[in-house]
Amino acid sequence: MTEWITVLGARLHNLKNITASIPKNQLVVLTGVSGSGKSTLGFDILLKEGQRQYMESLGMVTFGMARPPVEAITGLSPTISVDQHLINHSPRSTVGTATDVYTYLRVLFARLGKRPCPACGKIISPVVDASDEEWVSEREEENEPAGPEETFPCPHCGAAIPEIGMANFSFNKPAGACPTCTGLGVIHQANIQRLVDQSKSILDGAIAGWDAFYIDYYSSTLLAAAAHYGIEIDLSLAVQEYSQPQRDLLFFGVESQLFRRHFPNVEPPATVRKGRFEGIATNLLRRYADRIQDADYREKMAEYLVTQTCPDCAGTRLRPESRVVTVNGQTIVDLSRFALSDLGVWLVKLPAVFNSDENRIAGSILGDLNVRIARLVEAGAGYLTLERSSPTLSVGEAQRLRLAALLGSGLSGLLYVFDEPTIGLHQRDTRRMVTFLRRLRDLGNTVLVVEH
Repeated sequence: MTEWITVLGARLHNLKNITASIPKNQLVVLTGVSGSGKSTLGFDILLKEGQRQYMESLGMVTFGMARPPVEAITGLSPTISVDQHLINHSPRSTVGTATDVYTYLRVLFARLGKRPCPACGKIISPVVDASDEEWVSEREEENEPAGPEETFPCPHCGAAIPEIGMANFSFNKPAGACPTCTGLGVIHQANIQRLVDQSKSILDGAIAGWDAFYIDYYSSTLLAAAAHYGIEIDLSLAVQEYSQPQRDLLFFGVESQLFRRHFPNVEPPATVRKGRFEGIATNLLRRYADRIQDADYREKMAEYLVTQTCPDCAGTRLRPESRVVTVNGQTIVDLSRFALSDLGVWLVKLPAVFNSDENRIAGSILGDLNVRIARLVEAGAGYLTLERSSPTLSVGEAQRLRLAALLGSGLSGLLYVFDEPTIGLHQRDTRRMVTFLRRLRDLGNTVLVVEH
């Protein structure tokens, strides 16, 4: 077995016919002044070529993955990058979902959570007769289509109580998400002041984003809608001169309650041609919702939106009935606000308060949870909370979450390429990070760190 990764005659960017040998199964640091070629060697040559060769070995097409300009590379292993571009920009992603810690908590609450009866208010304890096999089955069936709602009688008053499962504690599923904010924790409203220059007319460009084509396209539908309701709209009149029904039609469209309150007995037009006008604010919010996963689009549209905490769930993202379920006196919302290190302490104490049946169910769940949280704390992420939104993480924090996942994978024989893993760390945590990288090495991997 080759004990070295050797690059012969590298000629890329600032590397001018460079030959280098890197010992395998070691922690190796590439450092140097800016422009010395350390990132080129680590990422553009070793990382990309390792990935290309691995894909070729699987018979996969590697279009767009050209061989780097080197004479030869020997001893290369499959490579994994841990760089500074690991942040999930989806607003639906949190530290809890990204690390799977929240997923395990959902299992715990679905199996052992206590809740008040909606009818009599008395606490209903779970029926703890399930086994670990049933827990596994529940996780596997989580993504299956929801069937008819199952109920059981309240032991106190006999009222029908809906069964709860993992989905009831997920803000990314209809069964658990707050219906007002759809699980985002915030609601968006159109910033009418930025969207419309009300001192201008529609023909003079009052609507942001409406050029001559869109003015003609949307105005025909708007006029048809006005005719359907028997009102007049003068496209040459400044928007600030419009009556309230005219403004509500322009801003919110024929299907909104804000407009329909003026004509409660008139059905909206059936088609766009007949006047089914969406409204500029409604249209903006729909397009934003359709592309909410696109971070660049969200940033582009931010100036046209007003964002505020959801008034119904107070930012917790969950339905009311999910927010009142407790395990040992804590709701899943409470636990999501714990620092990971504090959550670990709370979980360790649970077996002492559970009875034997509850411990039989919780045993494997708590075992996995404790291991995951311990790795996250070891990686220097113990101060993070589960509710922390992924887009708000720094690149260093995102890297540390990834580090914890890598250590938990148990893979060996790989080449890991890190880009400044100590970025953003306090000096006292740097030693912990080095220890972490050494543990990854001790699993039988080559760890290559690019430090600037």
